[in-house]
Amino acid sequence: MARWGRRKTVVAAAAVVGVLAVGTGVVLVGFSPGGSSPGVATVAPAHPSSGPTVKGVVPMDGGAGAYSERAAGNDARSVAPPQAVVPDKAAGVSVGTLGPQLVRTAQISVEVKDPTASSRQVRTAAAGVNGFVTEEQSSDTGGLLVLRVPADALDRLVDEIAAVGRVVGRSSQVLDATEEVVDLDARVTSQQASVARVRALLAEATSIGDVVAIESELARREADLDSLTSRLDALRDRVALSTLTVDLRSPGAPPVGDQPPPGFRDGLVAGWDGLRAAGTAAAAVIGFLLPFLPVVAMLGGIIWLARRVVRARRAPASASAGGRSGPGSEGES
Repeated sequence: MARWGRRKTVVAAAAVVGVLAVGTGVVLVGFSPGGSSPGVATVAPAHPSSGPTVKGVVPMDGGAGAYSERAAGNDARSVAPPQAVVPDKAAGVSVGTLGPQLVRTAQISVEVKDPTASSRQVRTAAAGVNGFVTEEQSSDTGGLLVLRVPADALDRLVDEIAAVGRVVGRSSQVLDATEEVVDLDARVTSQQASVARVRALLAEATSIGDVVAIESELARREADLDSLTSRLDALRDRVALSTLTVDLRSPGAPPVGDQPPPGFRDGLVAGWDGLRAAGTAAAAVIGFLLPFLPVVAMLGGIIWLARRVVRARRAPASASAGGRSGPGSEGES
């Protein structure tokens, strides 16, 4: 019995040593350079037979087309994501390195003797500073022009327009858009790098499921990039080109945009114009129907003759029927 107990103890010890050896080997294999790094995430293929997986991307919330990027971790042996190629002009800037980004607008009202000639002078002055007219309204008593001019030439152009006549009103506004420009520029840079990484992952994809999923994510990120780029371009355009509104009016005339309400004379003129329009429309309708009158008259005459013929045939028949029924009725009585 003692010998049997010693054998059981030896067997148990051998089993424990074997389990420890196997565990140590698994741990060593898991951290070997040839194995997969613990910090690298992989994308499982859409189908068990869809081929190799794509490293560096994992699905978000289990969606088929939504992908997010995951860092490889601090392990030096982890696979680093592909580097994004960002254009030089998209490099992010900070508030300290970027000059003030100011959106300037101004308005000026000038009394002039000849609004038409003064409008030509304003357009010429705007063209002289590389500006252009975006909107123009004119009347007998004045005119309104909306100009887009370079920001650094706005003050000089306002002074030139003020010399055209007598200034009756002048105002300006300045909006500091520096932080918004910096924020949009940084977001555009980050989104460009994100799009470049997804394109690199698309180039490495080998299965159809991975290609479809990554292309969907790439389209979404490119759409976001286009939206950010458009907003940034529009803001930079407002910074580069200031808006100037010029109101030219004759002495004593109200502004073009502030016309007085219509009175009795205006209502009478509008009513007369409406009556003339109604008469013109009625005349047009009569002129359209006039060629059809002979045809209508002919059809009416044919219908009238047909009814006369039918009545003429029915009259003798009814008379003969009455004569036949008369004697028979007397005999019976």
